[in-house]
Amino acid sequence: MMKTKNLCLLAVLYLLVGAACTPLKESKKKLTVLSWNVWHGGHSEHYPGKGCEGTIGILRKSGADVILMVETYGTAPQVADSLGYSYNLISDNLCIYSRYPITQKYTFSDSISTFNFGGVMIDVDGTPVRLFDTWLHYLPDMRLAPTDKTEEEILAWEKEGTRDEEIHKILAVLQPILAETDSIPVIMGGDFNTHSHLDWTEATRHLYNHGGAVVRWPVSVALEEAGFKDSFRQLNPDPAASPGVTWLTDADSLETECRMDRIDFIYYQGKTIRATASDCYDNSLGKIFTFKGEDFFYPSDHGFVLTEFELDSK
Repeated sequence: MMKTKNLCLLAVLYLLVGAACTPLKESKKKLTVLSWNVWHGGHSEHYPGKGCEGTIGILRKSGADVILMVETYGTAPQVADSLGYSYNLISDNLCIYSRYPITQKYTFSDSISTFNFGGVMIDVDGTPVRLFDTWLHYLPDMRLAPTDKTEEEILAWEKEGTRDEEIHKILAVLQPILAETDSIPVIMGGDFNTHSHLDWTEATRHLYNHGGAVVRWPVSVALEEAGFKDSFRQLNPDPAASPGVTWLTDADSLETECRMDRIDFIYYQGKTIRATASDCYDNSLGKIFTFKGEDFFYPSDHGFVLTEFELDSK
């Protein structure tokens, strides 16, 4: 009887040891990224106090772990202190804020201005992620796109500016980094000041002031060909039902309510990352914005993009 009891105890012990030695199923980590052009630092001369309060309030309410800011202009220390985040001021224009430690900073000033592009690597509890902030030139003005012309003529009009050249410079300097996305994912967001070919389709040609045009806009095509996924459009695949508007189309007037363009994006690529939720939020400059159950003064002429990612743990 004693021998049988001892054997039973040994069997239980082996089971416990085996369970302790069995690797746990790989856990997932969440990373939420927000991209926003805050319009002259979110404290334009038109709304100096309210603008700052609205900018910081919306950012805090978003719960974003990383913020890719455009038109930072003097707000970086105040925003970072208010959120308790680390930050990398890439230029007067671009700044990245992070809840997680910034372990490396990237600029490529010999190839592309820091006014247009720069980035960081962060440590998400042991998992490295690279993030890049982007601003492409605002001319030619997307609201003036000659939609009554042929696609070839529209593309010729678009390429009179520098956006196509800028995105190819960016992709060129990123080549060594993109070669490592199997192990270190890359997220790239910002104000690209141009449309997406994923929005200007047969389904939308007679909607949203597209004027009947179907256009393979070159910046978004170049990013797709380089392996990037458009996080919002990936999770909201119907551009007719979910336009994801972030910008005015027909006038600079603050009274204009017609916002039908999506020119702000969060792209990503990598084997260890996937987008799980993405939304575009939009509001009229200077008006009250109700966000996640709370009212804020809206300080920008752009909407913002908020994407949640899932990361494989190391």
